Amino acid sequence: MSTITHVFNSHKRIESGRVVSHDFVPRMANLQYDFTGRRVLISIIPTLSPKYATLYKDTGNVLYYRGDDPDYRFELETWPDNNTIKRLSVIREDCNLEIQYLSDHQDAM
Repeated sequence: MSTITHVFNSHKRIESGRVVSHDFVPRMANLQYDFTGRRVLISIIPTLSPKYATLYKDTGNVLYYRGDDPDYRFELETWPDNNTIKRLSVIREDCNLEIQYLSDHQDAM
């Protein structure tokens, strides 16, 4: 299993398509991939307990995942010039909520 740990510098709460808050508080995400790279265990400390998800669409700079819990979807976006993480969205279908965890532009490692 391959693990990526990333620290986001802010997050937005979006309810029914409207930004209701934007907080500049760091959050750490762990993405643990299986050997195929299609299954991932996503956790965000301290706000999201671990959730399994499966890749269903790849548009180049955005990976789309469906959670094993049918109420959850995830989107992982990278910066186009260096492929570092730009955004991780946690989308709750059941309550029309999206939390966007955001990163500053970073140099590739």
